[in-house]
Amino acid sequence: MYHFRRRGFTLIELLVVIAIIAILIGLLLPAVQKVREAAARSKCSNNLKQLALAVHNYESAQQKLPPAGVGYGFASSTPTGTGDAVILNMSGMVLLLPYFEQGALFAQLDVKQSFSDVRTDNGGGVRNQKGVLTSPLPNLNTSKMNLEISTFRCPSDNGDPRKVGQASNNRYGPTGAEIGNKTNYDFIVDANNDFSTANYWKNASIQTRRMFGENSDLKMSQVSDGLSNTLMLGETTQTVYNGTSPAWGYRAWVLVGVDPTKGTGVNDFTFCASWTGFPAPGCIPVINGRLGDWGRAGSLHTGGAQFAMGDASIRFVKQTVAASTLVAYVTYAGGEVNANTD
Repeated sequence: MYHFRRRGFTLIELLVVIAIIAILIGLLLPAVQKVREAAARSKCSNNLKQLALAVHNYESAQQKLPPAGVGYGFASSTPTGTGDAVILNMSGMVLLLPYFEQGALFAQLDVKQSFSDVRTDNGGGVRNQKGVLTSPLPNLNTSKMNLEISTFRCPSDNGDPRKVGQASNNRYGPTGAEIGNKTNYDFIVDANNDFSTANYWKNASIQTRRMFGENSDLKMSQVSDGLSNTLMLGETTQTVYNGTSPAWGYRAWVLVGVDPTKGTGVNDFTFCASWTGFPAPGCIPVINGRLGDWGRAGSLHTGGAQFAMGDASIRFVKQTVAASTLVAYVTYAGGEVNANTD
C-alpha cells in the first residue's frame, strides 16, 4: 500500500502569497478612501442644500432673509452710536431651525433672550451697549448650545465639534463653560467689519455688502447680481489656529460667519491646510484640517470647499480661484461680471 503525503506551502510560497495580498490591499485602500470621501462630500453637499432651502423657506415666510446674527455684544459702538440696546448674541442659524426639521428644538429657545453673555472685546472694554453696562445673563438658551445637530456637521471633518468656549475666557462663548457646539456651515459675511463695527451691514455701501451681516434684513429681490452669481452659505473647518470655529447657536468674539475673501494669498481660502496668512508662513505647524485664522472658508475636501449660492444650488469652489473672483461672488449688488470659480 502506498501512502501519499500532502505537500504544504513552503516558506517562500507563503511569503509570496502574503506579499500579493498586501499589494492588493494597498491598491484597494485608496479606492475605498475615495469612495468614503465621495460619500462624505455628497452628505456635506446635502447638508448645505438643506440649509440653503431653509433660508429660502424662511424668506418666503418672513418676507426677508434671516440675519447672520442679532445683537452682537462685542462689536464696537459709542454710547450714542448704532449699537444694540439689547444684546442677544444670537446666530441666524437659530432662526432656520424650524425650516429643516428642528422645530422642536426651536420651540425650547427664546429669541428675545441672549444666547451667550459676551459683551467685551479682547482688551475687556465695554461694547455695543449704548452706555448700558449690564451684561446679558445666561439663561435656558445657553444650556441648549451644546447640542450637536448633524445637519451642521460635515462628515469629512473629524475635528472636535465641541469646546467653542474656553473655561478661562468667555469671549468665545458663555462664561466659564466649554459648552458650545460648532458648525461647518455659516452665512457669507464681511467678517472683519461685521466683527468690529456694530450694525456695519446696515451702514455699509450696498455695492460692498454680503447677503448677510449683523441685523441684516435683505430680500431675495434685492440681489441684483443674480442669485446664481452670489455666495450665500459656505464651509469652514472645526479646527482653527487663531480664534475658533463658529458655533451654530450663538455669536461671540470672532464668531460672525464665513468670509471667503478674508486675508490675502492663495492659502487664505483653504480647505485643509496650514496657516492661512496668520501668522507668517512657517510660524505654526501644518496640520491637516486646521485653518490658520477665524472666519475663513475651508474644508477637508480635496482641492477646495462647497458653497450654497443664492439660488440654493451647491457649487464646489477650488482653492486656486482668484481672489478677485471671490470678491465678485460675495457681493450681491456689486455689478461685477463674475468669472468661473473652477
